[in-house]
Amino acid sequence: PFSDRIRNEVGMATMAVGNIYEPDHVNSILMAGRADLVALARPHLADPYWTLHAAVTLGDRGVKWPDPYLPGRDQLYRLAERDA
Repeated sequence: PFSDRIRNEVGMATMAVGNIYEPDHVNSILMAGRADLVALARPHLADPYWTLHAAVTLGDRGVKWPDPYLPGRDQLYRLAERDA
């Protein structure tokens, strides 16, 4: 709420932090104009590949994965398609 208020009342770029852990939540904050940037800490501590996994969840195939992880990426995409 602080980021939203500062961004929209003062017109200053802001970053949202805290209790954000799902890709859809990140997107909703950005798309609603409530912040210019979203910072995640604990989700990355729990899963260092959170950003890559979020890309799969959102169906974004344009994200570059390290070459050794490509077989795992392909499996994640197949599982996501199956579950959709």
